[in-house]
Amino acid sequence: MTDRNTKKTQGTTSRRRFLKTSGVIAGAAAGLSIARSAHAAGSEGYLNLALIGCGGRGTGAVANAFDADPRTRLVAMADAFEDRLQTSLTNLKKRAPDRVLVDKSTSFVGFDAYQKAIEADVDVVLLATPPHFRPIHLKAAIEAGKHVFCEKPVAVDAPGIRSVLQTSELAAQKGLSLVSGLCWRYHTATRETIQ
Repeated sequence: MTDRNTKKTQGTTSRRRFLKTSGVIAGAAAGLSIARSAHAAGSEGYLNLALIGCGGRGTGAVANAFDADPRTRLVAMADAFEDRLQTSLTNLKKRAPDRVLVDKSTSFVGFDAYQKAIEADVDVVLLATPPHFRPIHLKAAIEAGKHVFCEKPVAVDAPGIRSVLQTSELAAQKGLSLVSGLCWRYHTATRETIQ
């Protein structure tokens, strides 16, 4: 390795640091730390969720959360498009009508909808928006003191990655869980190898 590859300038992130931080986030996902730490803060023994990004993956993330713990409930939703939010809401109410508590007052539409969902009485924010929005949404959720499940990729460019790294440091300082979705927990061969 040449000397120029080992030098780090202020404000840049090395590949090694990025991989180390990514590994920490992935490790948190394996331990399901959100459910454990957020349950203590949940109201009435429930874990209140907000979904930001109501497409297929967002709807699936809520379904996964419902499967993971019977004490989860969806209390707020946000999307840039009304029809996307309504389709997701209808599908989730069919799946678990007693666990979807979203109504007109907790359904938010528009590019600023994420802020309103984060401000709702929620413990965990599920981020399933297009990836170029995720660094902004992630930062807002952590600054508001919310635990976060964030679909991958968490960012798609260098400024976004730097923002995510700074936000992950803030999450650690605040004692908040920040987890990114990894498909390998559902991959049978990988699960068998780990076991």
